[in-house]
Amino acid sequence: MSNREEEIFNKEVEKVVSKPKRKLSEKQLANLALGRERMRLKREIAKKQKEEKAQVKTVKDSDKTAKKNQTVDRKKQKEKRRTLKEINSDKAEAILAKLEKQEAETNTKRTNREDLYYSLKVKCLEKATTVKEYNEIKEHLDGIDEDTLHNDDKLKKYAINVMKPYISKKELTEVKNL
Repeated sequence: MSNREEEIFNKEVEKVVSKPKRKLSEKQLANLALGRERMRLKREIAKKQKEEKAQVKTVKDSDKTAKKNQTVDRKKQKEKRRTLKEINSDKAEAILAKLEKQEAETNTKRTNREDLYYSLKVKCLEKATTVKEYNEIKEHLDGIDEDTLHNDDKLKKYAINVMKPYISKKELTEVKNL
């Protein structure tokens, strides 16, 4: 190696001059210790507060879950009540439909009875040859009331007793078959 190269490697490095460490007075050291103690106390208080908040949070969470469970229970109870109401309303509707059907059947029977009675009445009135006979027959047949007209047994008895002289045996059997 040449001289030049040695010179490059043998360069002196400048030394860094450092300042001497500061020395604190007794009062400064006491204040520093006091500040450090205060910070330690603050940290302890913050740690305790954090733990208390965590406890409060767990209590709140447990309250929330209890409330959620209560609302779930309430919803289940409402659903049960709703289903019971629906079942009962379905039963009530079925009963109502049954009663309406029975009423419709009785109404058709009544109308059939009324139609039969009035047709027989007209047949009886057709048998009349004079106005006097017509008025007599009409007077006998108009004596029927609503109760007799809508009661099968009473209607049969009435028809047999009152209409017998005016209608044929065939028509009389129709009355008996009411």
